[in-house]
Amino acid sequence: MIKKADNKSNLKNLPDGNIDISDTGAKGDSSPYSGQLFDSALHNKQSLESAPTDNSQSLDIEMPDNSQPLEPALPDESQPLEKAPLPYGFKEEIDSEGGGEGFKTPRALLIIINYNGLNFIGECLDSIYSQSYREFEVIVADNNSKDGSVNFIRENYPHCEVLTNFQNKGYGVAINRAVKYGLKKYGRIDYFAILNNDLRLEPDWLSNLINYGQSKPECGILAGKMLIYYWPKYINSTGGLVNYFGSGWDRDFFELDSQCQRESGEVLSVSGGAMLIKKGVFDAVGFFETGYFMYYEDIDFCFKTWKYSDYTVDYVSDALVYHKFSASSGVMSLKKHFYLKRARFVFILRNYPIGFLAKIIPQISRYEVGYIMKDLLSRYDFINFFREFYIFLIFIAKLPIILGKRILTRDNKSRLRSTKTMKMWNMVSTTTTNSGRKFIPMQYLDILWNKFEKYGEKTNRIVMGINDMGIGNGWKSLITNGNPRGRFFFNCADIVLDNPYRGDNYKYYFQLQYFLYDKKEETLSVCIEGQLFSLNLLQGMHTVVVKIGSIILKDQKEMSISLLLDGSNSCDGAGTNSDANSGAGSGAKKDTLLTDTSFLEGDMEKMNNEQFKKYTRNFSDLFVIEAALLSEDSQYLRKEMSDL
Repeated sequence: MIKKADNKSNLKNLPDGNIDISDTGAKGDSSPYSGQLFDSALHNKQSLESAPTDNSQSLDIEMPDNSQPLEPALPDESQPLEKAPLPYGFKEEIDSEGGGEGFKTPRALLIIINYNGLNFIGECLDSIYSQSYREFEVIVADNNSKDGSVNFIRENYPHCEVLTNFQNKGYGVAINRAVKYGLKKYGRIDYFAILNNDLRLEPDWLSNLINYGQSKPECGILAGKMLIYYWPKYINSTGGLVNYFGSGWDRDFFELDSQCQRESGEVLSVSGGAMLIKKGVFDAVGFFETGYFMYYEDIDFCFKTWKYSDYTVDYVSDALVYHKFSASSGVMSLKKHFYLKRARFVFILRNYPIGFLAKIIPQISRYEVGYIMKDLLSRYDFINFFREFYIFLIFIAKLPIILGKRILTRDNKSRLRSTKTMKMWNMVSTTTTNSGRKFIPMQYLDILWNKFEKYGEKTNRIVMGINDMGIGNGWKSLITNGNPRGRFFFNCADIVLDNPYRGDNYKYYFQLQYFLYDKKEETLSVCIEGQLFSLNLLQGMHTVVVKIGSIILKDQKEMSISLLLDGSNSCDGAGTNSDANSGAGSGAKKDTLLTDTSFLEGDMEKMNNEQFKKYTRNFSDLFVIEAALLSEDSQYLRKEMSDL
């Protein structure tokens, strides 16, 4: 059993029940409070290690109340059990029927929260039933979907339990009901996975999380590395962070996965889109808060776990999941903005020390009214002004209700773990209006939205956004916000160009203008009607020109060209190039994966696990501005780049 230590000694020096959260090491930012946020200074390592874990007379930090449980026969969700849960070892010993000792494998319940997820839920369930770890059950908690996704699940996944909510009461209510239902139906459940419907899990996701959880009994909430599904070289989340103003963001968001060496370990919070929770956490802190509707429930639950239990929150680097970023609510939708901002205000009122709130609420008010709303009015943007004003009124209206409730309940001080609470606050960013979050560059949003349109007509020269009717598989939406404008392709792509052939007495060239963003160099294989050429690309914007033999062009009306990144060694019909200059390669061994249509088209939803792994592990992209087949006398030929 996890025991609480007695601790009245070290709390004498805490005036007014406040703690110091002034140093979190946020990059490039310093706290505006500079150590005067609280009167005490207990953030050094020695105090943190020696601080007690019980606090009957200490801190102004709250344990949120939860709503009444949906199933009256179950324990009150807002109250912990009398005894702390027994931490599981790798295999928990149990008495066998013969009176001796046996072992049991941890059992998991995977809960998918679904709302109108017909376009995503199939791939998510396929990845769940492909898990290498087999001791699990699956429940889809549906929030009154109208798109036929419930019937789709029942028809195609008969072993999957569907728990229908006839009214969409939000994320927290759906989770709580599914957890209680699963406990009643399946009995012993050791781990609960909470999943969005727009995910694809790697086959070892569940196994790696459970292995980590079993090796570290004090870890109660776990999550792996979340990558952006449609652009898997970028990270979606390696955990969650929050700052003094309550702004939350995903750690390492939009950082290159290849350059982020984040190790497994404790983190302030993890994404509720793909988290694993030990049953003991629910026993210790209750269920998810139901007052948010959407957003911030995961951060709130992680805060409760840090403050009111002996469990930690951990990130596990080798548990990979791919997230279709903002597929449900949109990247920059008004709906998402409204619920995010409203939830942020509720979160700080519920979780921040009351003494701290007295100092930051005036600053938040000045920022919202004196900066955001004033700026909107100055631009006569009345619609957005009233939207922001309405959210701020919700904040003001909830302030006396939530704080009054906290004062009446004394913030559950008797249950607070002061050592863990101070560790948690030391992970909170000391920033206010600015944070460490990294935003998606505007020129990349079209890729995530996956909008696509071609322009102009098909000729022997493609200029992206002007004359690009000849592009085929693999190309992404036109990016116009950047300079220059162009299109990305991922791993491989096809184009079709008109043939510029005018006789054997002319020389002919393939010309490519590109921008290589995040690598110093890259290898591009170009297959022109079965002939393979290898081009060395350099970082930055460049033009590369390669001579091609006239024999390739002869008797052809159109030329089919395939582009394959990272030295891909297959090309349908590839043969020896006898009439091209240096840089051309010979026919290579064919990779059967690259002959699959779904792989070549970049259709990730249709890829099997082997193809998906190859596609994401070897992922490369290239930004292309122009591609052309030109004769030696063309005015568009960059002659200085060729071997004329």
